[in-house]
Amino acid sequence: MGKYIASIIIFLMASLSSIAQAPMVVPSEMEFAGIKLKITNSAKKEIEETLDLLTRSQYHFQLLVDRTNLYMGMVEEVLKREGIPDDFKYLAIQEGQFVSDAVSTSNAVGFWQFKKATAQELGLRVDGLVDERKHILASTLGATKYFKRSNFVFDNWLWSMQSYLQGLGGAQRSIPEKDYGAKRVEINASTHWYLKKYIAHKLAFEDYVGKGKKNATLQLATYEGRGKTLRDVSREINVDFEELKNLNKWLVSAKIPDEKSYPVVYPVKSGSRPIAQNNTPKREETKESNNPRTETRRQSETPSAIRSAGSGVRPVEGNIGVFPRVTGNIRNATAPDQIEMNGIDAIKAKPSDNITSLASRVGKSESRIRKFNDLGDTGKVRSGVYYYVKNKKNKGKVHYHIVQPNETLWGISQDYGIKLKKLLQKNRMRETEQLKVGRVLWLRFIRPANIPIEYSNVILPKEQPNPEDKMIKELSLPEQPIKKQTQIIPEKRVDFEEEESVEAIEMSITRKALIATASDTIITHVVQPKESFFALSQKYGIELDDIIDWNGLNVMDGLQVKQELKLVVPKAYFSKQAAPIKASSTKEIYHEVQKGETLYGISKLYNVTIAEILKWNNKTDNNLDLGERLKILQDN
Repeated sequence: MGKYIASIIIFLMASLSSIAQAPMVVPSEMEFAGIKLKITNSAKKEIEETLDLLTRSQYHFQLLVDRTNLYMGMVEEVLKREGIPDDFKYLAIQEGQFVSDAVSTSNAVGFWQFKKATAQELGLRVDGLVDERKHILASTLGATKYFKRSNFVFDNWLWSMQSYLQGLGGAQRSIPEKDYGAKRVEINASTHWYLKKYIAHKLAFEDYVGKGKKNATLQLATYEGRGKTLRDVSREINVDFEELKNLNKWLVSAKIPDEKSYPVVYPVKSGSRPIAQNNTPKREETKESNNPRTETRRQSETPSAIRSAGSGVRPVEGNIGVFPRVTGNIRNATAPDQIEMNGIDAIKAKPSDNITSLASRVGKSESRIRKFNDLGDTGKVRSGVYYYVKNKKNKGKVHYHIVQPNETLWGISQDYGIKLKKLLQKNRMRETEQLKVGRVLWLRFIRPANIPIEYSNVILPKEQPNPEDKMIKELSLPEQPIKKQTQIIPEKRVDFEEEESVEAIEMSITRKALIATASDTIITHVVQPKESFFALSQKYGIELDDIIDWNGLNVMDGLQVKQELKLVVPKAYFSKQAAPIKASSTKEIYHEVQKGETLYGISKLYNVTIAEILKWNNKTDNNLDLGERLKILQDN
């Protein structure tokens, strides 16, 4: 038994040693999708903080690396085929961590974290039979459509990535039009945190995932399953049905639809080869069925980032960016003058402590202990919790915090050593205001009034381990004669026919309320001919999903001419409307769209705005067709 345990320890140590290298260096310059990024010192600190959070646990980092490498080859293939820069593959790690059924607090689902309406608008099937957000190939194809559509507006892949979080309208409001098409971008303190978080993910994972890196004991392959059941596929490829079901959570019903290709993902274990299949659709057929409309491919070189020698993963010990940071004689933390928390004198409460005994032990009055820790008149001391014995700071050491499940404002203020009153002020909050999971809290500076509250997708914790991780662990352990004993524990098995449909599940989700803030106003929009959900979201700078929620609609039903919609529109929209142009002072010319041209490029050619071109040509989106004639009005 002792030898068996020792062999496991040796295996785990060997696995972890592969990533225990020198501290990672954030470069001053790097490239992303052909864009040169200059990273300032202020941005380096933020990126390093995220790097530390990603790599502080070597065990969990290795687990994510292994899971990523199961799917990354499929993602790389789709990105290459669709003309999307290879750098975007790291965004998949940032978004869904390669968990097929990951669900965020904003009800975004799957590998690329799509909300239902957005997914359907991009051509993904989400209904009572199939949820393609959970299919690695289909969801990645949907993401590429979004990136291409955004890049058509910005002519810059970095801003296209930012729009993936903010929405196209939100990104257009925050990114100056003069920066469209930029080939050099400075990453500084004011750069959107989502982009800096991405840079951290790219730096952390680029040496360990993708580019042919595979797990030696487990790989994933696909098998055409249209018109079959998973049990049929299970028998044909000789793979355990439960394993197959766990890897194909995109299938909601018992039978796979037959109207198009539906590749079933299955495991290929050490010593085996993928199953040859004569009826596998040709690439051209599959591509055509998934993408009925031909879109212009934009090729982009993706040079590797400029990295310092000796770059690698930061060791577990000595990390920064992890809060709270407790230093000193931690073993004697319940005694005074032994520890600091975030650089401030602190003490740990004993099981028998109350506010009186804690104050007495540190030689402070009860009122001061309450003041130092924002406990108010009724707050109680809890066993094992750290408390400050000096004033907290007026600002945090890092810029932002994303609210996690079960967190409170008081707990966050304690974790970062920032006064609760200051935390509220920096976020323009009232103490009674409900704290929503995923909200981005400002810790160092006051959020400007013209910058709206932002929310990040926070993936909710899963009670059960991911099936991919479970298989990796099982296959990585030394073989043992009692290995199959793990199957003795009975598990509740649910047939596909008994599973609750996606539609039924989403009916229980509360829709977004139609409420205006100080910077918004509610309007009634009457649908015009050829208007779509996407056109309206772009026109008013609002989220497509919000339009759906406010009006209780289904994106698959489309819109009807003269249909009335209630919308919450930013007041800034009305102040930015272009003034009417007098025909007497302008001349009318026409521009014929050439291959590779964008609205942004055309607007710069004639020194007009994109909004003006859209208005003059009664266009509701930024799509251009080769040879299309655009009307341009210019001053005489």
